[in-house]
Amino acid sequence: MSLAAWRAGLTRLAVGCALLAGFLLLGAVAVTTASVARGAFGQPILGDSEVVEMLLGAAIAFCMPLCEMKGAHVLVDFFTQKLPARGLAGLDAVMRAIAALVVAVLAWRLAIGGYNMWDRERETMFLLLPFWWGYAAAALGMTAWSLCAAFVATESLARARRAA
Repeated sequence: MSLAAWRAGLTRLAVGCALLAGFLLLGAVAVTTASVARGAFGQPILGDSEVVEMLLGAAIAFCMPLCEMKGAHVLVDFFTQKLPARGLAGLDAVMRAIAALVVAVLAWRLAIGGYNMWDRERETMFLLLPFWWGYAAAALGMTAWSLCAAFVATESLARARRAA
């Protein structure tokens, strides 16, 4: 399978993740808006922050794959701007591979944390929502991010070889 085909597939995955993140953010906005509106009448939604925290944590994780595929991360190139194209591509490949590894470890730890929350039947204080689903959602987003980062590292390595 060519790099272009992989890019197309992973970009579709990343866009799907970003759309899911958008829906999660809309949910957080809806809960916050409802709680503020009810609070104006002295009846805020009990536990609204619990829902918003879980939705925002998962949404952030689901936004990152598209950010990775578009190369939209913050880049500080003060020390590297004079490197040749091959050197920049090689450095980019190494840094993205490290990012893929770090994010994969985070996804793994989130999955273990989610399992522990499920196994111990941990719930939020007010609404008694199970914690595990927030961990599981974030682990899925981080796994997609790690796959995208590993692909972009591979793509950068191929670009470094072509620049030779």
